[in-house]
Amino acid sequence: VACVTVGARWRSGGEASSTASMSSATTSVDDDAREGAEAATAARDDATRSTLKATLLAGAKDEGACTNERDVRGRFATRDFALVREVERRTRARVGFGWARWGDAEMISSARDGSPMRLAVRALMSVSATPNCVLNVGVHWLCNGALRNNWNAAMDGVDVNDTIGHAFFFLPMGDPGDDDRSMWKENGVDGYINVVREAKRKVILVGPPHVEGLPFIGHSAFVDASGKGMGGDGAADSVVQRIFEIGDAFDEPPVVIMAAGMAAKTAILSAQDRINSKGWGLIDAGTTLDGYAGVKSRDYNDPRVYCRKSRERARDEHDGVDFWFAKGVCEKFGA
Repeated sequence: VACVTVGARWRSGGEASSTASMSSATTSVDDDAREGAEAATAARDDATRSTLKATLLAGAKDEGACTNERDVRGRFATRDFALVREVERRTRARVGFGWARWGDAEMISSARDGSPMRLAVRALMSVSATPNCVLNVGVHWLCNGALRNNWNAAMDGVDVNDTIGHAFFFLPMGDPGDDDRSMWKENGVDGYINVVREAKRKVILVGPPHVEGLPFIGHSAFVDASGKGMGGDGAADSVVQRIFEIGDAFDEPPVVIMAAGMAAKTAILSAQDRINSKGWGLIDAGTTLDGYAGVKSRDYNDPRVYCRKSRERARDEHDGVDFWFAKGVCEKFGA
């Protein structure tokens, strides 16, 4: 895939326009001209973040060895702090967004011609089809020849100029198990759990029963997605329907946090009208919740390690074991 140049083009255009506006304001003492220049700057800022993918494109650059140096179909942007900050801004302001993830299992599932997951990846990568959703791709898997072939098969025939993917994965929660929590904070990212709670957002939690007892989410409703993780072939339809029934009955748009595998992608795609017009936020959280529920589903989410880090890194009474873990988890693991 060619290096992404759209971001540079947007930035250079913005700088040229800004320079012209500054020159006009400097050479004229007319207050109206100065106010007009300020209005133009504000308009450019609004246009840059008018959609979530526009935010990503505004700073897009591809520095990944598995994408820009290989024959991978589609455009990618390396981890973008502005994008994550924009998701948090939208969460506070009740502006819609979708945060989806794509890993090795999804790449394999989307390889089959006509598969629902193939349609999903093409839509989620499209700037025009899902403007307020970002697909976060585990691009390190694209260094694997077989997975790269699967990806390219799924993206065959797409208009590359209408694509942008984020070379990243999990939306930062702000949890103590995240070794990069301090780095995120230094870059203006609080973590979506903190933002959701501070903004008093209503939350629908979707996943297996073991995540229902997590205290830090503060969810208003829970939808059991057991056995629906493969999604795509209609398996997730009942889960998506239930999410919409609950959320539509709320007096404000919800944030939907999903530990539901491929069903999460189905929900995000099905919610486009709610995202674009009604302020819904949907987060594909994946396995990031499991460790705090006492389930080691991956090497990185060992509950025992999480308990230790939570005790060592607690910043206040709202950041310790009692806040993050389901009841009895750390006692169970002797941590």
